[in-house]
Amino acid sequence: MYSFIHSINTNMKNTNINTNINTNINTNINTNINTNNFAVPVKTFSLFSQPYLDTYNQCYKNIVVINLLPQGPLADLVKRVKFEPLSEFKQLDSYSPYRSIKQCGLALTSLYSCNDLMVVDEVPDLISFLVSNGYSVDTSITKMFNNSDIRFDTNTGDQLICFVTYNG
Repeated sequence: MYSFIHSINTNMKNTNINTNINTNINTNINTNINTNNFAVPVKTFSLFSQPYLDTYNQCYKNIVVINLLPQGPLADLVKRVKFEPLSEFKQLDSYSPYRSIKQCGLALTSLYSCNDLMVVDEVPDLISFLVSNGYSVDTSITKMFNNSDIRFDTNTGDQLICFVTYNG
């Protein structure tokens, strides 16, 4: 009788352990999936210049894009944008496992007009905004990448502007 009850208790404990493990694994997987869609603000991020086809004004612009949603007041200037192909020769290849053209991302809106995207001509004013609002430009990391052979997404023409950290 004792061995029968002991085996039932052991099976129940194993079932609880497996249930807890499965619950934790599913929770962690769901958390990781949710954080990959720019939902969690970060302290350190990078700013890039990227060519952009403005379909409304029918022109090309070099806009300021950001890799992750930042903490602090800069988050109010972040806007999700759709990146149209820059030319008919650079189309998204649905058969390629490495998609060379990104379809959407995060861009900064202009400091002067919330309806426009920030262009690289506004970078000096952006740096002033950042410093005034508790951010610091991390020149050592920026120099390290600019002096290295590592290049970012050359298919879209991205150029690193700087790395920034929020100190607030």
